[in-house]
Order: sequence, then structure tokens, then C-alpha cells
Amino acid sequence: MVQIKKVSTLLATIMVGSFALMPAASAATPTSLTATQKIMMRNLAEEEKLARDVYTYLAAKVTTRKFSNIARSEQTHMNYMATLLTKYKQWNPTTTRKAGVFYNQDIQALYTSLTTEGAVGLLPAYAVGVKIEELDIGTIEDLLLESLPVDVKAALELMLAASFNHLEAYQY
Repeated sequence: MVQIKKVSTLLATIMVGSFALMPAASAATPTSLTATQKIMMRNLAEEEKLARDVYTYLAAKVTTRKFSNIARSEQTHMNYMATLLTKYKQWNPTTTRKAGVFYNQDIQALYTSLTTEGAVGLLPAYAVGVKIEELDIGTIEDLLLESLPVDVKAALELMLAASFNHLEAYQY
């Protein structure tokens, strides 16, 4: 698991760092985040942690590898967010939190609710996966409506595509 995390972190760093090599952005492309975007990015980081933590919990409760596989993907999303938050000198609310513990109390309550709901069985667990992916998709789509730096937009587009794949996997 440590090895996978190291590889995911390395890949996220390389991917996001490679955007610095892209041609210079046009005058209309921002190079920083607004105060609202910073809040949205921190919230998305916690949503990605929510997904990873719930899926990890459900992987231990139901007999399917979907949850453990997608939990690893969510860790990659967390790595993307960590890299971006560091680059834009933003506090990452996920770095010192144990599994299932969140800074945002709404997300904390959602974790409790979703793990309780999903632990009942396989179909309710899949329904929880759908809810989480729909939440992630909505948040990412809202962020993509903003005028964003190129690296942020590229990372969000990758995460959005992955979230649609996860959603499809849970819609049995």
C-alpha cells in the first residue's frame, strides 16, 4: 500500500508538474486562484478523501473488489489535489486527518451516513458509490465553470473523466 501511494504521489507530481512545460497561457488564462476557488479546491480535496475513506470502509464490508480498486483511484485524486494545493500555497485539510475524520463537519456527517447506509449490503453499497460520484462530478463541474489556471483545469478534467467511470461501475 505504501508503494502504491508513493507511485500515485509521484505520478500526480509529474502530471501536474508537466503542465508547467506547456506553452504560456494567453492573457485571459489566470495563473492564480480566486478566494472562492481556493475554498472550492479545499472542499474538493475533502470530497476525494470522503470517497476514498468510504470506499475503503465498504471494501471491508462487502465482497467486491470494486471498492478497493476505486479507493486507490480516489487516492490518486487526493494526490492531484495535494499537489495543486501545495503549488497554490493552500492548506490541505486532508493531510493530518485519519480515515473517516474530516475538517468539514458536513462531510463528516455525510461519511457517517454513507458508511452506515452502505454497510447493509452490496446493492446499498453501490447506491452509496453512485451518490459519492454524483457529488464529486457536481463539484468538479462547478469548478470547471470557473476561469482556472491550465494545470488546475487539466487535473480536474482527468478527475471528472475518472468520476464518470466510477459512476458507471456502481450503476451495475
